[in-house]
Amino acid sequence: MPILLGGTRRQPLPDLALSPAEEPARALHVLSLVGQALRFERPPAPAQFAVEHWPRDERRLLPPNLRGKLVDLLYSRKCADASERILAWTFARTRLRPHPFDFPSIREFVRKYAQHLGVAAQHWAQRDTPAERRNEYFDAEEISAKNWTEAPRASRLRFLEEMRQHDPAAARELLASSWGREEPETRLRLLAALQTGLTKADREFLKTLDKDRAPRVRMLAQRLLAKLPGASGENPALRSCLSRIQKLQKGKLRRSVALKLELPANVKEQAASRWIQEQFEGVCLEELANALEISADDMPSAAKEDPNLLFALALMASREKHFALLESITHLLPDAWGRMSAVDDEEPSFSDAAERQEWARALVHPAQWNPEVPYPAWDWLLRRLEGPLPQPVMDELLRSKWWSEQAASDPPPRPEVIQVICALCPPQPRGQLRGQVEALAPESNLEGLLLLDILERLESFA
Repeated sequence: MPILLGGTRRQPLPDLALSPAEEPARALHVLSLVGQALRFERPPAPAQFAVEHWPRDERRLLPPNLRGKLVDLLYSRKCADASERILAWTFARTRLRPHPFDFPSIREFVRKYAQHLGVAAQHWAQRDTPAERRNEYFDAEEISAKNWTEAPRASRLRFLEEMRQHDPAAARELLASSWGREEPETRLRLLAALQTGLTKADREFLKTLDKDRAPRVRMLAQRLLAKLPGASGENPALRSCLSRIQKLQKGKLRRSVALKLELPANVKEQAASRWIQEQFEGVCLEELANALEISADDMPSAAKEDPNLLFALALMASREKHFALLESITHLLPDAWGRMSAVDDEEPSFSDAAERQEWARALVHPAQWNPEVPYPAWDWLLRRLEGPLPQPVMDELLRSKWWSEQAASDPPPRPEVIQVICALCPPQPRGQLRGQVEALAPESNLEGLLLLDILERLESFA
């Protein structure tokens, strides 16, 4: 009886020395006797219990018929980061949560994305962390000035931008009150929110950032100061850029302006995108256009023969959310988003899903360009969008020559490529995508089909 209660893995049962024919019946007799014995002799209770108190999680549990599919996908060695990301964001958006019984099977997913999965997942992910180092649980549907420091960074950014729209001073004071406790990357993202509703009243706070420890924070503060009404002084970043831009007059009868960017001699072509990003980071479109004595809308046509300068303009238009100008640039430079992904540019910061969708429509034109090495570029796009592509862009992608070649290639596309396209697919074209993915070999399409099935059921359950 002690062996059965303690577990036969720790201590095997003694050899009953029975023939194979007798063993099953004898084993049943032994179990029956143990059961009868427990009726009269119960095991002693321990002197104390180790009780783990879990926080109350208000989210609905994942439907039982999806638990197995979720574990199968996330436990697979072929599961891509793109699948994990879109699942985590979908859990957050639909206010669902995985079942706690499944946490051990999907432990890496829970640890990486606990903030999207509810307070039970946050508690489980920190169970081995010392109490003094644990983060507070956060799963509020609404963010306020009282709890905003506990929210994920993307949610904090959206909250701050919304507050700037109706009460800029209160938003600035809220940011200043937590400034010293923020990490450099968080300071940079939150400071970008001050572009919404920027006024002279922000001058004093921005001036205090001249001594910030992060160079990119100081540069952004200088850029914001230069945009204030009545700002005086020359922008050193602008002066540096102008020294590299040639302005030429073309044509004999109809004179036109041509712009050309000269790269330093020690900057090779493969490093050009990174240099351009750093060089133009502290410059805005309006001040560059004024310095060149040309309108911002005319700059793309003036730079159409110089891909590097077009890329610089695309970065600035993207950062400043000038989406109409961005679209005119990307029709001249369709690989702009691929070059952005190569330098891992994380700007702009978006306030809502509608703004992200508008940015993607302006930036991505699959019929004109698709990446040679597809997964990193598409995965970067997924990270920036935090959700699927706009439907017109996805429709264009599914009709593109690149996707047709991927679907017909031998060997078939790698599983992570299929998964990132499935993650980027909005609900409406999923039927078409599913038919195309089903035609691929099982070693390539299994995880993608699982992902499509889970996303559809999660959204229908919500």
